[in-house]
Amino acid sequence: LAKLTHFNGATFDDGKIEAARFDRHLGADARYQQSGAEALVHILRLQIVSIEAANLGLSATDEQIDERIALAIEQIEAAGMSIEKLLARRAIEMSEFRKLIGDSILHEQLVRKSLNLSIFEPVSPRQLETWSDDKLNKLLELSKSAPPGMALDAPPFRVSEQELGRVMRRTMSQEELQDRLEQMVLTVAMPKWAAVNKLVLSDDILNDEVEWRRKRVNENPAYGGATYEGLLKTKGMTVETVLESDELRVAGYLRLLAEQVMPESFFDNLTDELKAQYENEHGESRNVGWILLRATDDKESPLDLDFDEAKDELIALRDRIKTQDDFHDLAYDYSEDDRTRRRGGMLGWVHHYEKGVTTALVQAAFSMAGTGIYGPIKIVDDSPFQPLSGMAILLVKEIRERPSEADFREAVRRGTHRNLRQSFLESIHLDSVFQSSN
Repeated sequence: LAKLTHFNGATFDDGKIEAARFDRHLGADARYQQSGAEALVHILRLQIVSIEAANLGLSATDEQIDERIALAIEQIEAAGMSIEKLLARRAIEMSEFRKLIGDSILHEQLVRKSLNLSIFEPVSPRQLETWSDDKLNKLLELSKSAPPGMALDAPPFRVSEQELGRVMRRTMSQEELQDRLEQMVLTVAMPKWAAVNKLVLSDDILNDEVEWRRKRVNENPAYGGATYEGLLKTKGMTVETVLESDELRVAGYLRLLAEQVMPESFFDNLTDELKAQYENEHGESRNVGWILLRATDDKESPLDLDFDEAKDELIALRDRIKTQDDFHDLAYDYSEDDRTRRRGGMLGWVHHYEKGVTTALVQAAFSMAGTGIYGPIKIVDDSPFQPLSGMAILLVKEIRERPSEADFREAVRRGTHRNLRQSFLESIHLDSVFQSSN
């Protein structure tokens, strides 16, 4: 079981966030979050058992609960933990634990009654899940039309957004919770900042942000050709719901902040170092793919390749490439970089510097004169985070020249959002306390 993270509140200039308010915030946005869907399912499974059992007059005796708890304690201690420590870690009282155990007994009784099983016949996990899911799916559908403040309002089944948010905190990491809190604080503080500075968040700014996101999806092969609208649909969202969201408005305010921090005059006085950095990050870009065979100077098994052996194998593959489709097919069959192999070897659009992409690979791609197939090329990166040693065939599929000066400056500003977000939170003296139970 994950540790429960307690939230002791947050303060910032002219504002504060209390635990109940934060829980409501988590619950209000839950329908678009995997953690929210999982928390709602958890709550409803318990409600279904409790309400259905009460309707049928079923009950779990103290003796049955005590026997089941004794068995649970044996299993917990066999795993090297005490029941007291486990409950403390989850911030669960023994009375609540007894209720959960009692519900599990009632669940079995309900399934037996539904399937006409005797009290001596065991109930399988699959039977338990199927019984719950039949009722659960109907309630989840009703939750889509819940009124404000409620995650579900279908009496006798009712779940408030605050209750849902409180349960979500039991599954979210401290890092996730901190990020969600910061986003909440920004939705409160940034409109006030904009008003003080007489800045207006226009529809054009919000639409520009949506277009930027759409372009990112369209150009990234990791999405497998999916559209921005298609990705939103998988989360139960549309472009319209995005345009109405607090999250997009925060991104819009960050665009305003970036323009204030980096006005046109900012770019007229850049140091040579900053000019080079921005050119590397936002200048010319190339659509790149590769076929990688890992190689080493120190073979540890007969299956390992040294650099000469990898080169020979890649030359044989290169000779089979007549079209870009050939490259993609061979990459899928032979490349040893699994992340790109499944995309026909395509890494996507990269700049001279691209975070998360092997430096040696990017340098090789930009050293080529134009589009085409190149290599084999030795690719070695001693990074402790992404060490790489091998030979590769490169495909430079397309080249996009440096954008216009106006678009270039806009890209530079957009690339600073994460840092600007952090500096803004520091400027309003955000102080929050999350504490994990031991």
